[in-house]
Amino acid sequence: METVRLAQATDAPTIAELQLSNWQRTHPAIAQRLNREDVQSQWAQAITLQEAGGRVLVCESDGALVGVAAIEFEQEIGHLSLLEVAPEFRRQLFGSRLLNAVADIALKAGCLQLRTWLNQDQQEGKLFLESIGWGATGATRTVSTETDEIGTPELTDHQIELTTSLAT
Repeated sequence: METVRLAQATDAPTIAELQLSNWQRTHPAIAQRLNREDVQSQWAQAITLQEAGGRVLVCESDGALVGVAAIEFEQEIGHLSLLEVAPEFRRQLFGSRLLNAVADIALKAGCLQLRTWLNQDQQEGKLFLESIGWGATGATRTVSTETDEIGTPELTDHQIELTTSLAT
């Protein structure tokens, strides 16, 4: 049985594991620099502070966490900051279920629009969002990490913005 629900603090370790596992495939240079305990702690904090301006949702299949979505609210705009589904559960509507729940929560929070940023090389994610009505705004940005103290080069991602309307 599949369910989508608000994340609980006890979900933080599994969410961190899912994110890190997916990012090893999609963002290997970033995943390599992340500390598992720090990621888990950040998720626990985000879950604890959900009412302050965002929500973390999880999708389960037969009791196993298979997807996560995070949204932040800024006036009439909901910012989808993360959508991850375990690879073996993709193309089975879990991402769509999460996004439908995100849209419902965003509408209740007064949002009229959802936005997200994707790395330009995330074609699979872009195609998925476009297939359910999202579109590129034409806006782009470059996000860089800082160089560390031993001179490790910074990581730079070129991103595109996608959006969808929640107006009925």
